[in-house]
Amino acid sequence: MKRTTGLALAVVVLGGPAIAQSAPSDEEIAARIEKLVEMADPRGDEARRGDLAYRERYADAFMIDALAVGSPGFESIAFLLKDWESLADHYEGSGFAAFSTTISNGSEGALAVLERIDVMQKWVEENAERFVIATTVQDLRDAKAAGKVAIMLNSQSMDMLDENLENVQRYWDLGIRQMNFSYNQTGAYSAGMVANDPAIPDNGVTELGYKVVAEMNRVGMIVDCSHSSWQTCLDAAEITAKPMMISHSNSDALFGNFRNVTDAAIRAVAATGGVVCVNFLGGFLNPQGDATPKAIAKHIDYIGQMVGKQATCFGVDYVENYGVALGPIISNPEKYPPAQGYGLPTQMAPPADAWAVAQVLEDEHGWSEAEIRALMGENLMRVYEANWGG
Repeated sequence: MKRTTGLALAVVVLGGPAIAQSAPSDEEIAARIEKLVEMADPRGDEARRGDLAYRERYADAFMIDALAVGSPGFESIAFLLKDWESLADHYEGSGFAAFSTTISNGSEGALAVLERIDVMQKWVEENAERFVIATTVQDLRDAKAAGKVAIMLNSQSMDMLDENLENVQRYWDLGIRQMNFSYNQTGAYSAGMVANDPAIPDNGVTELGYKVVAEMNRVGMIVDCSHSSWQTCLDAAEITAKPMMISHSNSDALFGNFRNVTDAAIRAVAATGGVVCVNFLGGFLNPQGDATPKAIAKHIDYIGQMVGKQATCFGVDYVENYGVALGPIISNPEKYPPAQGYGLPTQMAPPADAWAVAQVLEDEHGWSEAEIRALMGENLMRVYEANWGG
């Protein structure tokens, strides 16, 4: 499949000259951000009000998002406490039972991460009537029964371990329940997404990465290979003794993009008993940057038809403070490669659109009620229980 570069994507979506990828000025960044935010929402609030009847049908379902972006003090996208509160409100108001929020993407070391976890725990304690941090499957069930939203913690990079295996246990004890190898770049633990470029060697999981996977299996932390290279996913699936996940990536076969995952990687992860969670970002869905429910459902159905619907789930990858976050994203093309859709014109569907995506799968792709309930959260619950215990 021909891969759509960032320049081509910019032309397709804006219908004009491609956005320059050399260092932009502050004024250029501000103008670009204004345009990107303006075009980001694929539907609008009125359309989402039309989802309420369908959502009511599944009010007792475990609607779970495998990955939300940010936590209080999340430096790489300037994520503040007010952004976190807005994000948490969105999940509560949208009828989610639970979501996993990112504590780190490898931009800082262990000390900063520990401080961030402490802030998160204190915030949840102050809002205990609405939210709870879940570290077991029973916590998730209890929260649902009590009408609370369960929050799980994840890391999008092993870099926060500071190459110290003992930190896996420490982070487990502090509540982190899933962890990725790397955030796009190749590092001490694995090749990153950038190594999906044929011009860059893809050596997969390193010797240290092998040891981390074994330690994660021992404590019960879920192995995740989103943002990593395709060979990393294949290696991880061979190494892990427990079901793993691709927490927020789409199909490379449907849209050739190095952030997406190949059929081989999808099959390997599913063969562990694991799951592949599709994200809601237009830049990883199609050349047009379209993030409508139909566009998202297309990727989920493709994966479900290939490896079984028991391997599907939502990993929305939503950025609540999108306008602010775009500044660091555009200014750091090495970490956020524009050639793979970062910081370019694209739609970004919010978690609330998961209900509409499920309805498209049911109405247009023939998914049964049982399959929809599994997609919404039961598939993830199975993987959680296999790693964490009951």
